[in-house]
Amino acid sequence: MEYCSYGDNRWQLVCGQFKGPEQRAAELLYAGVSSHTPYILVARTDGICPDKEQYNLLLVGLPESNPLIAQCIDTSEIPEDGYLVEVKVSPYAADRQVAVITGSSPAQVIWGVSYFLNDYLPMARRRKDHIPYFRALFSGPMPEHKARKSPAFAERGIWTWGHCIYDYQKFAQNMALMGLNAITIWNDFPPINLRDVVDCFHSYGIRVIFGYSWGWDEGVSVNSPEELERWKQRVIEDYAKNYANAGGDGIYFQTFTETELQDIDGVPIADSVVHWVNTISAAMQEHWPGLDIQFGLHATSVRNRLDIISKVNPSVRIVWEDCGAFPYSYLSRDVENWEETVEFTDKILQLRPGCGCGVVLKGQVCLDWNRFEHQKGPYILGRESTEKRQALLAQRQSQWHDVQSFWMKNLDIGRQVIQHLRSAAVYDLVEDALLEDACWFPVALYAQLLWTPDDPAEELLQRVAQRPFVTFA
Repeated sequence: MEYCSYGDNRWQLVCGQFKGPEQRAAELLYAGVSSHTPYILVARTDGICPDKEQYNLLLVGLPESNPLIAQCIDTSEIPEDGYLVEVKVSPYAADRQVAVITGSSPAQVIWGVSYFLNDYLPMARRRKDHIPYFRALFSGPMPEHKARKSPAFAERGIWTWGHCIYDYQKFAQNMALMGLNAITIWNDFPPINLRDVVDCFHSYGIRVIFGYSWGWDEGVSVNSPEELERWKQRVIEDYAKNYANAGGDGIYFQTFTETELQDIDGVPIADSVVHWVNTISAAMQEHWPGLDIQFGLHATSVRNRLDIISKVNPSVRIVWEDCGAFPYSYLSRDVENWEETVEFTDKILQLRPGCGCGVVLKGQVCLDWNRFEHQKGPYILGRESTEKRQALLAQRQSQWHDVQSFWMKNLDIGRQVIQHLRSAAVYDLVEDALLEDACWFPVALYAQLLWTPDDPAEELLQRVAQRPFVTFA
């Protein structure tokens, strides 16, 4: 029997260690490239390729784990907290090529793979004329290219309720493809597979922050010393039982600031919340020194009493919400008084120098509170059926259609607000939005803004729109 032959001008993938984020990077690269090759793509590990002179090489990983990378590039060109992608003539054979994807740490290698698949390949397939519109990839010489990139923001995340993650593995993968590196997962009760979820997100280079209540939505008597003592013990017991050994990277809490009121029982909410936060956080840090504690603070109840809020324990990072118009607003069309939003953003950033600051932006698809019910007990996170996800996806489509239209219209306003947030940790509320099934265009735009906030709006729109993994409603 005669078999088909695809010739000898082939590509091989050579990765470093096949575990953790380097494994994820190799898997993503393999899936992306093998979709263009008619042959079964050979993959090797540990930087070993005995016949490297005969092949075009896809080299992925760190120079420390993949020695071929160190042989093919100047490692001093790898940017701090960034990645290097270089496509050029192979040093092993003049008629072969190497494509090197590396970074300053394993997580950055994943971001480099995403750039290679979603920015470089769309450029590489373009022809100078229009017939045929695209050229075949990996069937002939690939365009030489070099990209050295680092994100403008160090902490780039998503905030979501845990029960709104329907497939945690795909959710983590899509976050990594967009270059995001942190997630806050809020739960009434922790999922019984929490450790598996954390390990998965970590394997994609994503930090996991556990969100749970310190009196949020529970009708607490905020000026009662007994109530405060009860909550202090409850918070400590909850963390010790459910989170301390789950492998997370910090905690996020909310209290009683999500209101338009300025006072409770004749006392400014700002005074009461500072007392609560400082009392409980001090007790937490006594038990778990160095614990990363993030205080989710709604500006609606305290924006006129920032002098009081400045007294929050310096070791606690304030993460601000509801600070004004888009991109803080739930509606991407809400841009009224956005200049005031910029002014308030500058105030909160300057409020506590050296203490760290974060924000939760919005303007994406979010939870439908008309259909919300608090959890009644523990559950299994992110293991829902394909049928359920497909049904929910169809329901969200029209909402995403509206949201994305105003992200396009108001992108430059959002960009100008985000430019002011460079020193902050930035998260975006993306909940019950089926992000595991689609990298929605507005979320991908948000993610790109945290890498290149100074790029013109029209360039951001074009770059994100042409990425193969991005979904339009």
